[in-house]
Amino acid sequence: MSARLIAFVCALAAIAATNASFARRAPFLADSAAAGQQTGAHPDANASSPPADPPEVRFTGEVLRGQIYEHDIGHDLIFRLTPAVSDEGGGWVIGILPATEPSDESVEFVEIATPPYHSYNERYLAAASGYSAREALAITKRKFYFVQSVADEHVANEVVNAALYPSAVSEAERGRIAGEAADLHLGSGELRIARSRITPGKGGVPDAIAWVKFDVTLNFSPNLTLAQVLAPKPPAAH
Repeated sequence: MSARLIAFVCALAAIAATNASFARRAPFLADSAAAGQQTGAHPDANASSPPADPPEVRFTGEVLRGQIYEHDIGHDLIFRLTPAVSDEGGGWVIGILPATEPSDESVEFVEIATPPYHSYNERYLAAASGYSAREALAITKRKFYFVQSVADEHVANEVVNAALYPSAVSEAERGRIAGEAADLHLGSGELRIARSRITPGKGGVPDAIAWVKFDVTLNFSPNLTLAQVLAPKPPAAH
Protein backbone atom coordinates (compact mmCIF):
# COMPACT_ATOMS: atom_id res chain seq x y z
CA MET A 1 0.00 0.00 0.00
CA SER A 2 1.41 3.33 -1.01
CA ALA A 3 2.16 6.04 1.54
CA ARG A 4 -0.46 8.33 -0.06
CA LEU A 5 -3.17 5.67 0.29
CA ILE A 6 -2.23 4.98 3.90
CA ALA A 7 -2.54 8.71 4.72
CA PHE A 8 -5.96 8.85 3.04
CA VAL A 9 -7.25 5.88 5.07
CA CYS A 10 -5.99 7.40 8.32
CA ALA A 11 -7.80 10.68 7.53
CA LEU A 12 -11.08 8.83 6.93
CA ALA A 13 -10.68 7.04 10.29
CA ALA A 14 -10.12 10.32 12.10
CA ILE A 15 -13.25 11.86 10.55
CA ALA A 16 -15.33 8.83 11.53
CA ALA A 17 -14.07 9.01 15.11
CA THR A 18 -14.94 12.70 15.30
CA ASN A 19 -18.48 12.07 13.99
CA ALA A 20 -19.01 9.27 16.51
CA SER A 21 -17.88 11.51 19.37
CA PHE A 22 -20.27 14.28 18.26
CA ALA A 23 -23.13 11.78 18.02
CA ARG A 24 -22.52 10.67 21.60
CA ARG A 25 -22.45 14.32 22.81
CA ALA A 26 -25.45 15.53 20.78
CA PRO A 27 -28.18 14.49 23.28
CA PHE A 28 -26.26 16.19 26.08
CA LEU A 29 -25.82 19.38 24.07
CA ALA A 30 -29.51 19.40 23.13
CA ASP A 31 -30.55 18.93 26.75
CA SER A 32 -28.19 21.70 27.85
CA ALA A 33 -29.56 24.08 25.23
CA ALA A 34 -33.15 23.30 26.25
CA ALA A 35 -32.27 23.86 29.88
CA GLY A 36 -30.68 27.18 29.02
CA GLN A 37 -33.73 28.24 27.05
CA GLN A 38 -36.03 27.20 29.91
CA THR A 39 -34.00 29.15 32.42
CA GLY A 40 -33.93 32.19 30.18
CA ALA A 41 -37.71 32.07 29.77
CA HIS A 42 -38.21 32.72 33.47
CA PRO A 43 -35.55 35.26 34.54
CA ASP A 44 -37.53 36.31 37.60
CA ALA A 45 -38.41 32.84 38.87
CA ASN A 46 -35.90 33.06 41.69
CA ALA A 47 -35.98 36.86 42.14
CA SER A 48 -36.70 38.09 45.63
CA SER A 49 -40.04 39.82 46.30
CA PRO A 50 -40.01 43.62 46.68
CA PRO A 51 -39.41 44.89 50.21
CA ALA A 52 -42.45 45.68 52.33
CA ASP A 53 -43.33 49.31 53.03
CA PRO A 54 -41.75 50.50 56.30
CA PRO A 55 -43.96 50.82 59.40
CA GLU A 56 -42.71 54.38 59.95
CA VAL A 57 -42.35 57.10 57.31
CA ARG A 58 -40.64 60.48 57.74
CA PHE A 59 -40.37 63.33 55.27
CA THR A 60 -40.00 67.10 55.00
CA GLY A 61 -42.01 69.40 52.76
CA GLU A 62 -43.05 72.97 52.12
CA VAL A 63 -46.09 74.57 50.56
CA LEU A 64 -47.22 78.03 49.42
CA ARG A 65 -50.63 79.51 50.02
CA GLY A 66 -53.28 78.11 47.70
CA GLN A 67 -51.17 75.15 46.62
CA ILE A 68 -51.96 71.47 47.13
CA TYR A 69 -49.10 69.45 48.62
CA GLU A 70 -48.91 65.69 48.02
CA HIS A 71 -46.38 63.04 49.07
CA ASP A 72 -46.40 59.31 48.30
CA ILE A 73 -46.08 57.59 51.69
CA GLY A 74 -46.14 53.98 50.48
CA HIS A 75 -48.81 51.53 51.66
CA ASP A 76 -50.80 52.60 48.55
CA LEU A 77 -51.51 55.94 50.26
CA ILE A 78 -50.92 59.64 49.58
CA PHE A 79 -50.40 62.36 52.22
CA ARG A 80 -52.08 65.60 51.17
CA LEU A 81 -52.39 69.18 52.39
CA THR A 82 -55.51 70.70 50.82
CA PRO A 83 -56.01 74.48 50.89
CA ALA A 84 -58.65 75.48 53.45
CA VAL A 85 -61.81 77.00 52.04
CA SER A 86 -62.03 79.56 54.83
CA ASP A 87 -61.29 83.22 54.04
CA GLU A 88 -59.99 83.89 57.55
CA GLY A 89 -56.33 83.72 56.60
CA GLY A 90 -55.57 80.65 54.51
CA GLY A 91 -53.87 77.42 55.47
CA TRP A 92 -54.44 73.72 54.82
CA VAL A 93 -56.27 70.63 55.99
CA ILE A 94 -54.24 67.45 56.62
CA GLY A 95 -55.46 64.37 54.77
CA ILE A 96 -54.45 60.87 53.70
CA LEU A 97 -56.05 59.26 50.64
CA PRO A 98 -55.77 55.98 48.74
CA ALA A 99 -53.28 56.19 45.88
CA THR A 100 -56.08 55.01 43.58
CA GLU A 101 -59.33 56.61 44.68
CA PRO A 102 -62.61 54.71 44.22
CA SER A 103 -64.50 55.82 41.13
CA ASP A 104 -67.85 55.84 42.89
CA GLU A 105 -67.06 57.80 46.06
CA SER A 106 -64.73 60.35 47.62
CA VAL A 107 -62.81 59.06 50.63
CA GLU A 108 -60.26 60.55 53.01
CA PHE A 109 -58.72 58.69 55.95
CA VAL A 110 -57.78 61.32 58.57
CA GLU A 111 -61.09 63.12 59.07
CA ILE A 112 -62.99 60.06 60.31
CA ALA A 113 -60.28 59.04 62.81
CA THR A 114 -59.32 62.39 64.38
CA PRO A 115 -61.73 63.87 66.93
CA PRO A 116 -63.25 66.23 67.88
CA TYR A 117 -65.58 66.03 64.90
CA HIS A 118 -67.54 69.25 64.96
CA SER A 119 -64.88 71.80 65.87
CA TYR A 120 -61.34 72.93 65.10
CA ASN A 121 -59.01 69.97 65.53
CA GLU A 122 -55.45 68.99 64.72
CA ARG A 123 -56.22 68.22 61.09
CA TYR A 124 -56.26 71.97 60.53
CA LEU A 125 -53.12 73.92 59.73
CA ALA A 126 -55.29 76.89 58.95
CA ALA A 127 -56.80 80.15 60.07
CA ALA A 128 -60.37 79.00 60.64
CA SER A 129 -63.09 78.66 63.27
CA GLY A 130 -61.93 81.78 65.08
CA TYR A 131 -58.20 81.02 64.92
CA SER A 132 -56.10 83.73 63.29
CA ALA A 133 -53.16 82.94 61.03
CA ARG A 134 -50.72 83.70 63.83
CA GLU A 135 -52.63 81.59 66.34
CA ALA A 136 -52.75 78.68 63.92
CA LEU A 137 -49.01 78.81 63.31
CA ALA A 138 -48.34 79.08 67.05
CA ILE A 139 -49.53 75.45 67.29
CA THR A 140 -46.28 74.01 65.98
CA LYS A 141 -47.21 70.33 66.41
CA ARG A 142 -50.32 68.53 65.23
CA LYS A 143 -51.11 64.93 66.17
CA PHE A 144 -53.66 63.09 64.02
CA TYR A 145 -54.88 59.55 63.29
CA PHE A 146 -55.97 57.74 60.15
CA VAL A 147 -57.56 54.54 58.90
CA GLN A 148 -55.59 52.66 56.26
CA SER A 149 -58.12 51.32 53.74
CA VAL A 150 -61.46 52.13 52.14
CA ALA A 151 -63.04 49.18 53.96
CA ASP A 152 -61.79 50.50 57.33
CA GLU A 153 -63.09 53.96 56.45
CA HIS A 154 -66.58 52.52 55.99
CA VAL A 155 -66.41 50.72 59.34
CA ALA A 156 -65.07 53.83 61.08
CA ASN A 157 -67.93 55.89 59.66
CA GLU A 158 -70.47 53.53 61.22
CA VAL A 159 -68.64 53.52 64.56
CA VAL A 160 -68.27 57.30 64.74
CA ASN A 161 -71.89 57.91 63.78
CA ALA A 162 -72.95 55.52 66.53
CA ALA A 163 -70.74 57.38 69.02
CA LEU A 164 -72.07 60.79 67.98
CA TYR A 165 -75.70 59.75 67.73
CA PRO A 166 -76.17 56.85 70.18
CA SER A 167 -79.95 57.18 70.19
CA ALA A 168 -79.99 56.04 66.56
CA VAL A 169 -78.36 52.70 67.45
CA SER A 170 -80.38 49.78 68.70
CA GLU A 171 -79.28 47.76 71.71
CA ALA A 172 -78.70 44.77 69.46
CA GLU A 173 -76.23 46.78 67.36
CA ARG A 174 -74.24 48.35 70.21
CA GLY A 175 -72.20 45.26 70.98
CA ARG A 176 -71.28 44.65 67.35
CA ILE A 177 -70.25 48.28 66.80
CA ALA A 178 -68.21 48.33 70.01
CA GLY A 179 -66.40 45.21 68.80
CA GLU A 180 -65.65 46.84 65.44
CA ALA A 181 -64.20 49.89 67.18
CA ALA A 182 -61.94 47.68 69.30
CA ASP A 183 -60.74 45.71 66.27
CA LEU A 184 -60.10 48.64 63.94
CA HIS A 185 -56.42 49.57 64.10
CA LEU A 186 -55.34 53.08 63.17
CA GLY A 187 -52.18 54.78 62.02
CA SER A 188 -50.92 57.90 63.76
CA GLY A 189 -49.13 60.97 62.48
CA GLU A 190 -47.47 64.15 63.62
CA LEU A 191 -46.82 67.29 61.59
CA ARG A 192 -44.32 69.76 63.02
CA ILE A 193 -44.00 73.29 61.66
CA ALA A 194 -40.30 74.03 61.12
CA ARG A 195 -40.61 77.49 59.56
CA SER A 196 -43.43 79.69 58.34
CA ARG A 197 -44.23 83.07 56.87
CA ILE A 198 -47.26 85.33 57.21
CA THR A 199 -48.50 87.96 54.78
CA PRO A 200 -49.69 90.94 56.89
CA GLY A 201 -53.26 92.00 56.20
CA LYS A 202 -54.24 95.54 55.19
CA GLY A 203 -57.47 97.50 55.10
CA GLY A 204 -59.40 95.10 57.29
CA VAL A 205 -58.11 92.01 55.47
CA PRO A 206 -56.73 89.50 58.02
CA ASP A 207 -53.17 88.25 58.08
CA ALA A 208 -52.68 85.19 55.90
CA ILE A 209 -50.47 82.11 56.08
CA ALA A 210 -48.16 82.53 53.08
CA TRP A 211 -45.71 79.63 53.37
CA VAL A 212 -44.95 76.72 55.67
CA LYS A 213 -42.06 74.28 55.89
CA PHE A 214 -42.82 71.16 57.92
CA ASP A 215 -41.70 67.70 59.03
CA VAL A 216 -44.08 64.73 59.09
CA THR A 217 -43.78 61.42 60.91
CA LEU A 218 -46.29 58.64 60.18
CA ASN A 219 -46.56 55.41 62.17
CA PHE A 220 -48.54 52.64 60.50
CA SER A 221 -48.38 50.23 63.46
CA PRO A 222 -48.82 52.24 66.68
CA ASN A 223 -50.89 49.51 68.39
CA LEU A 224 -53.82 51.90 68.59
CA THR A 225 -57.51 51.24 67.92
CA LEU A 226 -60.43 53.48 67.06
CA ALA A 227 -62.03 52.60 70.40
CA GLN A 228 -58.99 54.02 72.23
CA VAL A 229 -59.09 57.24 70.21
CA LEU A 230 -62.82 57.75 70.77
CA ALA A 231 -62.67 56.98 74.50
CA PRO A 232 -59.12 57.62 75.75
CA LYS A 233 -58.28 56.44 79.23
CA PRO A 234 -57.80 59.19 81.81
CA PRO A 235 -54.19 59.68 83.00
CA ALA A 236 -53.19 57.45 85.89
CA ALA A 237 -53.29 59.08 89.31
CA HIS A 238 -49.92 59.65 90.99
